[in-house]
Amino acid sequence: MLESAHFPITTITLTMQRNLPNHLALASVLEKLDTEIMPSEVHATACGLLSANGSAAAHTWLHNLWPDKWPQASDETSGEKMHTDLLFAEADALLTELHETTRNQLNDPGCEFELLLPDDDDDIEDRVNALGDWCQGFLVGLTLGGVSDFAPLPEDAQEIIQDMVQIARAGASYEIAGSDEDEHAYAELVEYLRVGVLLINEELQPTRTAPVAHNAANPTLH
Repeated sequence: MLESAHFPITTITLTMQRNLPNHLALASVLEKLDTEIMPSEVHATACGLLSANGSAAAHTWLHNLWPDKWPQASDETSGEKMHTDLLFAEADALLTELHETTRNQLNDPGCEFELLLPDDDDDIEDRVNALGDWCQGFLVGLTLGGVSDFAPLPEDAQEIIQDMVQIARAGASYEIAGSDEDEHAYAELVEYLRVGVLLINEELQPTRTAPVAHNAANPTLH
């Protein structure tokens, strides 16, 4: 059975001006790029990188993910060749949009940040696996942004990161029956991670966001 985190959940209903790209659309683009990185992991790396370094450019993010496909910005010749290819132009446009929307959501005063995950109609096992990919990607993104030592962070932020490590390592080891209880536990985990990311982002970028994410403090994962 998939077990949940127990924590107070605050629900804020606001209208987003910009939404994340569709999960299936991103998966299609990544398939064309012939990459093994999953859509949720791609989004999470942007979240981790921007939480660690809010000024990180989209090209920096893309170069770190695919150095052979997105060359250094200073490599003008390679960059020009890349953008004449329609495949890469499509990927560059969608991923740049994803980067900018992610930055906006992380800094939104209404905390309307969301994780890019499969639709709720998809098989719950696929969604749980995507959640593990997301946690792995966020940790990678923090490292790309220069944050590899979590000791200076407050205890609640450290606990969230440790929970992410556990979720990423669990992979397909969860016993999932597809019950209503599993669905509820999954929804709680998603909300816990969503609020936890806002807390970490606030700790690392204190002048950029409102300190509202502390609802994620002291969770219990089983």
